[in-house]
Amino acid sequence: MSARRRRNQPDDGFDLPEENGEFAEYETADDLFSGNGSGEEYPEEYPDDPETEYTDYAEYAAAENGGEPEDESPAEYPRSIFRPETRKPNFIVSVLVHTVRVMLIIVLLAGFAGIGALVGIAKGYVDTAPELDLVTLNSQDQNSSFYDRNKGFLTTYRGAENREVVPLNAVPKRLRNAFIAVEDARFYSHNGVDVKRIAGAFIANLTTSGTQGGSTITQQLIKNTLLSSEQSYKRKIQEAYLALQLETKYSKDEILETYLNTIYLGESYYGIKVAAKGFFGKELEELTLRECAMLAGVTNNPYYYNPRRNFYTRSDGETDFAAVTNNRTDYVLRCMYENQFITREEYEAAKNPATAGVLQAEPGSDSKGIYDYPHYIEYAVKETVQILLEVNGLPDTAANRAAMENKLRTGGYKIQLAIDPEIQKTVEETLQNWTKYPSLRDPSDKVFRSRNSDGTYTEIVEPQAACVVLDYRMGELMAIVGSRTEVTARKTLNRATDMKMPVGSSIKPIAVYAPALELGASPASVVYNMPIPIAGWKDAKGNDSWPTNYGGGGYAGPETLRTAMAKSHNTAAAQTLMNMVGVDRSVDFLHRMGVDDGHIDATPFGLSLGSSGITPLQMTVAFGVLASGGVYQKPISVLGISDANGDTVWDGHQHQDRRRVFSPSTSWMIVDMLKSVVSSGTGTSAKIKGQTVGGKTGTNSDQKGVFFSGITGYYASALWVGHDNYKALSSKSTGSGAAAPLWQAYMSKIHAGLDNRDILDGSYQDYDLIRVETCAVSGQLATDACRYDAMGYGTVTDYWRNGTQPTQYCQMHTVQNVCLDSNMPAGPYCTRVEQRGVVSIPQGHVLAGLIGTKYQPELEQYLGTGSVVGAQTCTLHTTAAPQGTQYGGGTVPDRVISDARQVIASAQNVLATLDPSGERYRAIVSAATYLQSLIDGGTATQAEITAAMTSLARALAGDY
Repeated sequence: MSARRRRNQPDDGFDLPEENGEFAEYETADDLFSGNGSGEEYPEEYPDDPETEYTDYAEYAAAENGGEPEDESPAEYPRSIFRPETRKPNFIVSVLVHTVRVMLIIVLLAGFAGIGALVGIAKGYVDTAPELDLVTLNSQDQNSSFYDRNKGFLTTYRGAENREVVPLNAVPKRLRNAFIAVEDARFYSHNGVDVKRIAGAFIANLTTSGTQGGSTITQQLIKNTLLSSEQSYKRKIQEAYLALQLETKYSKDEILETYLNTIYLGESYYGIKVAAKGFFGKELEELTLRECAMLAGVTNNPYYYNPRRNFYTRSDGETDFAAVTNNRTDYVLRCMYENQFITREEYEAAKNPATAGVLQAEPGSDSKGIYDYPHYIEYAVKETVQILLEVNGLPDTAANRAAMENKLRTGGYKIQLAIDPEIQKTVEETLQNWTKYPSLRDPSDKVFRSRNSDGTYTEIVEPQAACVVLDYRMGELMAIVGSRTEVTARKTLNRATDMKMPVGSSIKPIAVYAPALELGASPASVVYNMPIPIAGWKDAKGNDSWPTNYGGGGYAGPETLRTAMAKSHNTAAAQTLMNMVGVDRSVDFLHRMGVDDGHIDATPFGLSLGSSGITPLQMTVAFGVLASGGVYQKPISVLGISDANGDTVWDGHQHQDRRRVFSPSTSWMIVDMLKSVVSSGTGTSAKIKGQTVGGKTGTNSDQKGVFFSGITGYYASALWVGHDNYKALSSKSTGSGAAAPLWQAYMSKIHAGLDNRDILDGSYQDYDLIRVETCAVSGQLATDACRYDAMGYGTVTDYWRNGTQPTQYCQMHTVQNVCLDSNMPAGPYCTRVEQRGVVSIPQGHVLAGLIGTKYQPELEQYLGTGSVVGAQTCTLHTTAAPQGTQYGGGTVPDRVISDARQVIASAQNVLATLDPSGERYRAIVSAATYLQSLIDGGTATQAEITAAMTSLARALAGDY
């Protein structure tokens, strides 16, 4: 039994019985045995000194009674259990005394035997104790953490134990002291086992209805990491034995650090760092003194003292659970004060409950119940798992992936991602708030019901959208957005990385035109946008056929690759694929750009018209190849990984796959062609003020989805808009009208404040390119006959790779007399004749085989009647005409009629290049038809014909 304690005497750190238990009024174990049951502190003047040691009972009694003996006692206090005899003993008494002596000896012998047995049992427990495994002690599960490109925290990826390890020097001293004060006040003075505390706990457990523990922090660490929580003497003996060993191998600070990082603090929190974040939303250095005490108080019973549960959710209608936590916190504070860890002023101030702010919900667990940027994070997790498989030399199997995912959850990795949170957030918000999504052809398709694995259904708003933004110079993924709606659950469909929706004409630059340029073509190379069969393009009956252009029209005769791509003509793309590239080589180029077989429809239709289901991610990367000088870089979402010790496990750029796909000159030409699509082709809605932009629209068959894939001087991005179940959008939905404007909306925000930057540095000369004037019909070097082509095709000047430019002058144009009225080779009765260039198809030409077939009218329509051997001369002037023609009682000069016919012929050429559904097309047809009716009627006056000619000329000029 100890002497009474003085005020501020260190407490043993025992856990008191609960409020309503027996002896609840005693504040400490010492109070329980000192006679001070009131719980009040002793006055400062109380004379007892707990440090005083007494040699015998007399000294102790004298001290207790003010220096006087407690009662009368012989001068010499007996030193044995037997008193010397003073008279002759009675026989019976003598027998009894002898018997008692014998029994005492027997009891003593039995006691020694029992002690020996106990020692033997204890030795057996010690011998079977597990080895002190320092690796296990230091290898507790730790959360892995994800950070953005600027090292800003994103989220944790954790297993069953939510833990983040923190070094002791990063733990505030008052937080350390809070745990020491309440759990092990003599931590820095004992050798792993506190005998005094164990004795006190033993006596308390015998004399009270509650239980008290005598385990030190070292013993608790052993129990938490190496042993079970089994309540047995065996476990306690092994715990003490291992604790003594541990103290010889670890310093006190190392033991305390490991303890603070492993202790369970309620909910899923293991260790002080995650508990501080979870309960208070703070880093350790931000905690108030009361919050430190509250955290330390939870240790004894994490469920019972849980501050969030007690303050916000726990209720039985009677108990004040907030008071449970507050009382426990006050007790910890008192322990800190009594152990002189804090001053009286700090103690009194910290007793104010307002100095601790417990969060009602864990930070990050907002109304969505999910981390920010879920589609990007989940894609990065998959990539991280793949990286860990590679690092560990394991094959990619389902079992190994599961094992690596578990290792990621528990290994304490730090993963830095390439994500730019501002760009990600901008794209997400733009897609969520966009009000111009196309309507659906069938309004009932507006909501798609997706069946979940548990049998329930999720309603999804349609159409949906997805996109990716890539820094193509570095190959870093800046944003991945897999839905137009806010993601509220984990592992939902990521349309940006996982869907296989057809990309439409967006495929043409990567599967057709860039490969053609790489194989020797030029933006000025000529194809024939005409309804004529293409070798290898088969119809349903197996015959050579051709694809129709969008809307069924748009045929324009010969055109360059630049024009064909800008206008997105299907027939021209199919000709380019079949005549210049080939299916197999097109597939090979796609492979080299990172598109796998599972996303390629390796057919002429799939490669030139876009039935291939390439993801927005793969499209973005492929367009990034074009913009980066022709080099493929594997897209990176993971910049780097370090392990729990801070050692680098993976450097994304050091392991980034790179390969050349196209030459720099090909890259420069295709980028220049993509700029034409945006400046004057189908992609004008993607223009960004002050920025250089290139791109390509795409519309799936029957408007079942639209695409826009584009590049700027900074980023590449591909956007898809469509229905998850491949339902048709409204008939007017196109890539230019439904995808390009949305792409422009988020890309213009991303580029706000950025200087204009060209996509590729340098001029065309830097890429060994030259500009050459060529014939727009033959693609050969231009002549005067080409420049004055009777059909108006003329010449083009565009880029060629030096050494690949044509060396032969045009073999298709010859100079002939052409009737200006009919635009046909002049006959003997034509009066208005001029020398013009006339096309004739030479033998061996790709079109020569169509002469004399059912397709000859198409040749004559788009190339002129002189294009075929034996073509007729002017059919308008077959006899000699009088000097004047009678119209309406007056004479209309022949030249006026000739001019009118010439205007009509020009209108026919223009109509061949226009979309029949367009307003301009209809205006020209109306004006030309009216003018022709005046000529054919024979009754119009010269003024009426002249006025009709003026109207047609205005329609041709777009003034209608």
